[in-house]
Amino acid sequence: MREQSRRTKRAELRLTAWHNGVWKPVIAAVNGVCAGGGLHFVADADIVIASANATFLDPHVSIGQVTASEAIALVRKSPMESIMRMALTGRYERLSATRAYELGILSQVVDPPERLRDEAQALAEKIAQNSPSAMRATKRALWGALELGLTDACRAGAAEIVAMWGHPDQEEGPLAFVERREPRWAPLESVDRTARPEG
Repeated sequence: MREQSRRTKRAELRLTAWHNGVWKPVIAAVNGVCAGGGLHFVADADIVIASANATFLDPHVSIGQVTASEAIALVRKSPMESIMRMALTGRYERLSATRAYELGILSQVVDPPERLRDEAQALAEKIAQNSPSAMRATKRALWGALELGLTDACRAGAAEIVAMWGHPDQEEGPLAFVERREPRWAPLESVDRTARPEG
């Protein structure tokens, strides 16, 4: 708890994939109630899906605590007023999965709810068909854009594009398309020249 307190003071949380610089795609599949600190995982996932019976709330203010980190991150995905309402109503109001979808907090509502795990698996399998190196660079470019102004974000994105030039996947993708076959991507560890030190 002391270490967590220190990290909170320094805004250096280490809870989610985004906090820890994980460059593999991350899907959050929400089932049931997602409250308070659980919203970190919703805000910081690359893709969020939820069962039709999922609900979202932030009860911090209802127990005398400040709503900050989770809500600040959610404002990147959703209009300010919607997140402010959730922050200020605390435990006295819940956001439905359908409303969260309408607000851009998630990209899919799964009905019936029992299909959530299967839908998350199917989505992960679609994503896994793509070039690991290209996805890593894409994720860095898009998340990095949230930290920068438009011009700097475009420059950083261009650097990611250029870093992939000459990568084997750049030749394999078009070749597989022309030959009408599934691509055989280079393993991420062995030929990833786009990797950067994390931290």
